[in-house]
Amino acid sequence: MRTINTDWFIRAKLKHRHLLVLAALGETANLNHAAEGLGISQPAISKLLKELEEGLDVELFQRHPRGVIPTIYGETMIRYARTMLTTLDNAYDEVASIRQGLSGHVRIGTVLTPSTDLIPETINRVRETHPDLEITIRTGSSEELLGILKDGELDILVARIQHAFAHLNFCYEPMHHKSAFPQPEYPDPVYPGEAGGGSPFFSQSNYPDPAYPQPYSPEPVVVCARREHPLIKQGARLSLVDLQDKEWVLPPSGSVMRTEFEAMFQRSGLNLPNHIVTAENLLVVTNLLEKNDMLTLLPEAVVVHYMKYGMVGYVAVEARLQRDLSRILEPYGLIHRGEDLLSPASRAVLALLRKGKNYTRKRI
Repeated sequence: MRTINTDWFIRAKLKHRHLLVLAALGETANLNHAAEGLGISQPAISKLLKELEEGLDVELFQRHPRGVIPTIYGETMIRYARTMLTTLDNAYDEVASIRQGLSGHVRIGTVLTPSTDLIPETINRVRETHPDLEITIRTGSSEELLGILKDGELDILVARIQHAFAHLNFCYEPMHHKSAFPQPEYPDPVYPGEAGGGSPFFSQSNYPDPAYPQPYSPEPVVVCARREHPLIKQGARLSLVDLQDKEWVLPPSGSVMRTEFEAMFQRSGLNLPNHIVTAENLLVVTNLLEKNDMLTLLPEAVVVHYMKYGMVGYVAVEARLQRDLSRILEPYGLIHRGEDLLSPASRAVLALLRKGKNYTRKRI
């Protein structure tokens, strides 16, 4: 059994209201405002804060005329106080779920691509099998969502693991997505002088290699444009040189997709396209595509979703280029603190997420 430093709890007389004070001061940085928010007097907050500082034997906040500023000790206590308060709320929710049967509230965070297929598919299954569950879905970048998971405000993520959060030892199950578009394969080679030979093998300057070695890939990225774009009508597979003089709408500099897009040109000794509009919002991107002969890069699943409504089309590129595009994004997957820390409701939703029909997963 793990032992704890009971002297610290005794000295500080730690109670629930101490945690509330820490969280309130972390949010307001003002004793009066924190007191108003908690419905107690300012002297009462000062007393509780003094009890904490005496118990820890450190200064948690620096007092200033306009408020308080947490010290490094204060920042640590605020972070843990928020986590403890969230954990207590989660504990109550789990007890209520157990008492009432499989009901409760499950909070899912997701990046863009799973929103097109995995998340809606899972929600439909939840409605069929566990109709009393309440589901909240939050979208964002992997880094943003991992920070929220760390604070205990999300239960399960469908996102990419980030090195900055590796020390937290989250459970991560990468999910590989099945490609929707047919990928080019090696042609049967024909060598000079071979019986029945046609064009010599070595004369094929654009001899393709497999875009994907498996039917599943981490997260394919494809070139797309409006459905009536001339390049789509031509149907020819394009090289990187072909794409150099085209107009593009791309995510901001510094993003993974933009960085890798530029690196492909640089590795080939080519200048970057001159005509690039930077846009992050997907609604802006699709509207620019609709009204212009612009190209963009999007995860394949997102393109497939918009193709259903005739909004975009798939621009074919050479196999070697498609292979490079398909290496841009790391696989996303299911991320959580550990099944033993999840509520029964969250474990049920996790099991349904693992059943995504277009996915295969590998547990690590």
